[in-house]
Amino acid sequence: MWLYSEDGKNWYEEQKNFAADTLKIAYDQNGVIVNISKDVSTINPTGLSVVELPDITANRRADIYGGWMFDGKQVIKRIYTPEELRQQAEVKKAKLLEEAENVITPLARAVKLNIATDEEIKRLEAWELYSVMVNRVDTSNPDWPDKPAINDWQD
Repeated sequence: MWLYSEDGKNWYEEQKNFAADTLKIAYDQNGVIVNISKDVSTINPTGLSVVELPDITANRRADIYGGWMFDGKQVIKRIYTPEELRQQAEVKKAKLLEEAENVITPLARAVKLNIATDEEIKRLEAWELYSVMVNRVDTSNPDWPDKPAINDWQD
């Protein structure tokens, strides 16, 4: 596969113009960093832009897991769009609800079988309330409830 830049330069020939002691950072159309290497030959720039930056602490702190971006001048912490933040909140909401259900299920079973202790009944009530409150969270503007603490159901 032959790769060419937007201005028609051959990627494989351009690699010789990169310095050996710099970081090469590949980023997508949104500026999100997806590859970092000192060896330019390890980067496949298909659909990406590549920038060469000094190998300094400020640039080495970045990683390729989606939390960093190149803003056209420097490496910065990623700035998430409102939709990305909403999606992250949806994922968090699902995880919190799953966690609550994992606590609620055995407690509810103990209540159903009339073998629950007073402490288990109080824990169940606290976790069910928490579950309802998490379910009501508006993921476009999340305000997360606190998880029930051990002392919340003890006298």
